[in-house]
Amino acid sequence: MPDEPALSIPHALTQLARLLLEQDDAQAHTLVCAQGRFYRATVSLDPVAPQDVANVIQDYL
Repeated sequence: MPDEPALSIPHALTQLARLLLEQDDAQAHTLVCAQGRFYRATVSLDPVAPQDVANVIQDYL
């Protein structure tokens, strides 16, 4: 049986954002376990005005 392809972080975040917006929510908080340690995890969706998209993209490059 072939291995499942690894889920990329941007793809996973996009899916999470869609789920949050479908539930009319803009934040998710949880406790996760990774590599034997526990972490608090928070995702917050902040709208970006269309005219600001190019500048925001540059912030992440």
